[in-house]
Amino acid sequence: MEHRLHRIGRTLASEGAVLEFYRDSMVLPDGKEELWDYVHHKKGGGACTVPVLPDGRILLIRQYRPAIDRETLELPAGARDASGEDPAKTAARELEEETGYRPGKMTKLAHILTAVAWCNESTDIYLAEDLVQVHAQHLDEAEEIELSPMRLEDLCAKIFAGEIQDAKTVAGIMCYRSRLAEEARKAADSGGEPASGDGNNEAADAGEKQIAGTGKKQTSGEAEKNRKKHGKKPDTLLSRLQRVIRRARTG
Repeated sequence: MEHRLHRIGRTLASEGAVLEFYRDSMVLPDGKEELWDYVHHKKGGGACTVPVLPDGRILLIRQYRPAIDRETLELPAGARDASGEDPAKTAARELEEETGYRPGKMTKLAHILTAVAWCNESTDIYLAEDLVQVHAQHLDEAEEIELSPMRLEDLCAKIFAGEIQDAKTVAGIMCYRSRLAEEARKAADSGGEPASGDGNNEAADAGEKQIAGTGKKQTSGEAEKNRKKHGKKPDTLLSRLQRVIRRARTG
């Protein structure tokens, strides 16, 4: 497709260690010419991980960011060592350096463009599982990083409240939440857990309300009978994950 908005020139204005700053000569759809800013990332960008600890919490880092003059809560991430570096290698290396954890399994979640209007930087996002702590943090001299493991539902609540604003972190957490939801849906479709992760608990709650109306306390055996009566299965890890997703969605 041919666009009326197009570039007719690009001039290097200044250059830093990682970025190059250009002035683009642009022709607008009405024929008018303007100068636009363009930032080129010399290494193309970087990669980050969503590191899931054995207890299900996600390992994030806290650090001060001078550009916005405040502390942020982010996923472990960093730039490629070279423009052609495998982003999975970048992600695993940065995770180990910033947290001391090495992933046993890496799964690609997304590829995002950070600021498409004026920059070519991109970030590859990976799910990091089977984490093993191999050593202490290996931080750069300019890094001050505090580890902060958090539950998925708490992170989602912080995103919806505007407390987490870092783009790669928001994208990574939402991708992971979507992945869990898709796995739960597939399990339900294949006859595994019910589509509603709270189904078994709803059945138990209904029984508890009935017992409460008579002033009697429901025993564990009665609760199990109530679950069987409603055709629900006992609580499992998958159903708990589904409840996490629903609680996060509702805040």
